Amino acid sequence: MFNSNFYFFINRYYLMMILLSIEFIYMSLLLMLCIFFCMFNILGVFTFLISIVCEAGLGLSMLVMMSFYYGNEMMKMMTLIKC
Repeated sequence: MFNSNFYFFINRYYLMMILLSIEFIYMSLLLMLCIFFCMFNILGVFTFLISIVCEAGLGLSMLVMMSFYYGNEMMKMMTLIKC
C-alpha cells in the first residue's frame, strides 16, 4: 500500500498513472477486506468491489474525455487552459 501511495505522488501529472495507483490502492484494500471478512459476512466485500468497478469506469471516461478535448492526459496542461 505504501508503494501505491508513493507512485501516486511521484506521477501526479499523468492521469493514467494516477488512476492505476488508485486502482492498486483499492486492490490492496480489497485484499485486506477479504482477509477480514473471511470469517464474517462476504456482502461487504462485494459492495466494495462494485464501488471499485464504478470508480474505474468513471476514471476511464474522464481519461477519454481529456484525450478527446485537450489532446493529452497530462494534468499539468489543465492548469494552462483557461476557459
